[in-house]
Parts: sequence; structure tokens; C-alpha cells
Amino acid sequence: MFILPIMSYTFGDHEEASRRLRRLAEIYEPETRALLELTLESGPSRTLGLAVDLGCGPGWTTQLVDAVLKPQRMVGLDASERYIAEARANCPELEFLHHDILQTPFPVEAPELFFCRFLLTHLQSSLTALQTWAEVAAPRAMLLIHETERIESSHPALHRYYELVEEMQRHYGQLLNVGAILETSLAGTAWKVCQSRSLAMEKSAQAMAQLHLPNLRTWGRNDFAAQAFDRHELDELEAALDSIASGDTEAGLVRNTGRQIVAQRW
Repeated sequence: MFILPIMSYTFGDHEEASRRLRRLAEIYEPETRALLELTLESGPSRTLGLAVDLGCGPGWTTQLVDAVLKPQRMVGLDASERYIAEARANCPELEFLHHDILQTPFPVEAPELFFCRFLLTHLQSSLTALQTWAEVAAPRAMLLIHETERIESSHPALHRYYELVEEMQRHYGQLLNVGAILETSLAGTAWKVCQSRSLAMEKSAQAMAQLHLPNLRTWGRNDFAAQAFDRHELDELEAALDSIASGDTEAGLVRNTGRQIVAQRW
């Protein structure tokens, strides 16, 4: 058995974080669906057996993967017991198991497809995670990844938020723009890249502020943020993001470059 440090989601698994993940699923549904459809073009024509959604949260991505790829068995894995309970309630027709996706052995055998979106950004080592998943995957299994390469806004509040998030994640050994190093990380594993594309997206600042505001509100319970960030600045930033999220302040578009990868285990 290969034991890695236990994964924990940077922004928690409380009710507000759960609502944020549902909003995130809505905002990025078109790009996620496009990645899944790309897999249908890249992968084998045979029926897909077991598909696994890594870090499934409350189950919204698991539901989408199942709807598009139609595997014989669809399983979501997450280290949060709360999220697993929510996922079972949200998607009772699917299977969800409580498991840390960095730990082997897995509770399922030889998955034929792994899916992860905005997951590697919360891990200390993308390479180690990719190697672990290759270890438990079936021969010629597929791996689908969507991560951020770059995110930027001309609005001062959003720009500052991204600076602080990057600083916080760096403290925990994580990388906000992990999509920029994915091809390099995969090169050191048993995964062979079949498709890799940089996807330029423009999302409304209002929608993005709706994602970021719940994260910012959790920082008062984060030891690092409480010590490293100025409380007065965070209060002002929260007020600015709240105004953008509600539509009271127009902040234009957030430019978000994503990296989408379809890889196969060799």
C-alpha cells in the first residue's frame, strides 16, 4: 500500500462551499461538456466500463460525466463525508464512495476513465497524483483534466483577490495556475497525452465574483489568512466582491485560460 498525505479541499466542505461548487458547475458546464465530447472522439469506440470522478464534491460533475459518456458504472470519490452524503442525495442513481483520491488501494478496481476538474490545483504534487492514478487505472484507461492556466481581471478587487488566492495556495504547496505545467507533469508518468488544448474563456465578472465571495468569507477561519492578510483589506475586498456579485458594480469580464487534456495510460 502506497500512503500519501491526506488531501483536503482548500476552501472547505461547509454549506457555503457546497453552494459555490454548484455555481461553479453551472458556469463551467459548457467547457466541461466539450471536454467530455472530445473524449468520445479520442477514446476507443467500445463501451466504457467503469468511470471515476476524482474529487467529486456534491456530485454535479459526476452527473455530467455520466450523462455524456454513459459508462456502465459511474463512481464519484471524495475525501469529504459531507460531500459524499450530499452527492448521494443529489444524484441517487449514481454511486459515491468516501475515499481520499491520493491513497491506494482504491475502493474500485481498474477504472477505465478518470475525470478531474479544478482538482490538481489543490494538491501539493500533480506528478505524484498522476502517478498514483496511473497505478490503479486499467491498461489504456483515459484521463480527462481541466485546470486553470491563467486567470486575470482588470478590476482592482478581482485582481487583488487572485493575488491573495495565489499566495494562500503557495503557502499550502499548491499552484493556482497548475494547468500551465500539466504537460510537463504528465511527461514523467505512464500517461500519454492524446489531446491537449489551451481554452480561452471569458466569464462575466459577476458570475466569477459569485464563485470567489464564498471562498473569501472562509478566510476568517483559515490560520494562514488570519495571520498573513490584513483584516481591514479583506473586509473591503469582501464588500467590493459582494457588490460585483450582486450586479450593483459592473466589472466587465474575467479572462480565464484553461488547459484541457485527454491522456491515455500506456
